[in-house]
Amino acid sequence: MSRNVATKLPDFPSQGIIQDRAGLDVDASGWEWRLNNLSRNKILNFDRLRSLPDLVFDAVVLHLADRIKLTSPDNVRNAFGALRFLTQSEALAGEVAAGADISSSFFAELRMINNFSVWRLHHIRFWYRWCANRHLPHFSRETADLLDDLVIGGNEKGRAVRTRDPEKGAFDDIEFGAILTRLRALGPEVLSLTERVLVWLQVAFGRNAFAYAKMREEDYRPLKEVATGRIYHRFDVPQVKKGHDYLRSGSDPKELNQELGTLVAELVAENASVRRDSGWPEGCGYPLFRRREPQPDLLGGQLHEFAMHMTSAEITATVERALRKLEVISHRTGELVRGNSRRFRYTYGTRLAEEGASPSQLATGLGHSDLQHVGVYYETRPNQVDRLDAALAVELGPIADAFMGRIVSEEGEAVNGTDPAKRIPFFRRKFGEKPQLAGELGVCGAGPCGRLAPVSCYTCERFQPWRDGPHREMLDWLVEERERQMQAGLDPQIYKIHDVTIMAIGKVVAACEEKDA
Repeated sequence: MSRNVATKLPDFPSQGIIQDRAGLDVDASGWEWRLNNLSRNKILNFDRLRSLPDLVFDAVVLHLADRIKLTSPDNVRNAFGALRFLTQSEALAGEVAAGADISSSFFAELRMINNFSVWRLHHIRFWYRWCANRHLPHFSRETADLLDDLVIGGNEKGRAVRTRDPEKGAFDDIEFGAILTRLRALGPEVLSLTERVLVWLQVAFGRNAFAYAKMREEDYRPLKEVATGRIYHRFDVPQVKKGHDYLRSGSDPKELNQELGTLVAELVAENASVRRDSGWPEGCGYPLFRRREPQPDLLGGQLHEFAMHMTSAEITATVERALRKLEVISHRTGELVRGNSRRFRYTYGTRLAEEGASPSQLATGLGHSDLQHVGVYYETRPNQVDRLDAALAVELGPIADAFMGRIVSEEGEAVNGTDPAKRIPFFRRKFGEKPQLAGELGVCGAGPCGRLAPVSCYTCERFQPWRDGPHREMLDWLVEERERQMQAGLDPQIYKIHDVTIMAIGKVVAACEEKDA
């Protein structure tokens, strides 16, 4: 029987209109099935399976129709992608042509195909077992049992987290601190408001990209305290129904700090201004992270309300673009830090585990519905920078690039250089002794900020250190204090708290001493 390309022809084994796991309709009557999915267009094009023997083709169609009812669009699409490789099996085609049962030969043959990922065999084995259990012709229980006994292998889960991969795993403390420093200092100048809010929320929540794609303005709730008038910024992080990134199973309420809460409020106001000035598609929801144009595939369909939401791929691309603009250098690779939602998620989970969170607390923090994926965060290798001395800080400081200010040689070069009230004094400190004034580190180019000077100054873009200031002494003191706390058995979260500052001072020392050489 020859199959025709046209849609909804009699020779296609139509499955009619079926409901997916979320209760939404899927038209399974023709050669193309469009799955309900927000993140990207998911179409099963059965024309790509046209070369399969009829009985195998029909078995694939029946299996995928059943799978749509029981599992997620992503899982269905992955299964379809795996089953496409059946078209390359000569063993399968030969056995069917001979009228024999389909043996395990095709399974071994698929392993040898170029660019074939072995994890796809899990989907293919599941398909064969499904067919055998339903007594479809030429699928035998004996072969299904044999396939069940085979060890397939696949992608090693959690490797990037477990090994602290410098390009794919969690950011380490110094990289993470440098990202925050540059986000705070350079973000207002080089990033759009959308990019700034998105990266900050990545830091704050550590969720998957699709969670940010689903966020709406209504998730942000400013709450005013009657007695004081203070605004508390609440954000209901969407919890996604497992297997369906467009259905909520609830929300996880979080309180944002004033800095981030104010930024989110500004983005909500900016979105409202865009709607007033440019209009808005009728019936579409108000996403926190909006698209410029609606997704045409969603307009007029069952997911119309999500047409103006960014897709998860667009969320990922936005995060990657923002990090490139911040130009953070990794001290581990010497290259620009590359990152996406996954790396921020790994970092969030790793830091929670290092801070002593229980598996259930970690699962809740990451938005998991169970504990099966959190164990890897407790298997990570220790943070690479446990011992940080002055020599290492001077060596890595220029690479880490955490210093955000401008080195000056005299008063005339500095903003507020002639104002004595803006000078940043240095006190020589020894544990157990009273601090002694020992010169000036530099001058502040701004007004009062409420931060802890001088420790916080080196990561502030307004700080102007003197080229001949006692920065080496400042560095030695912070390093000695870090070592003392570590030897005292304090938690790493305590003795590493100033690591980014140490690296920033290291850069200043390296620059000043190079100039003097």
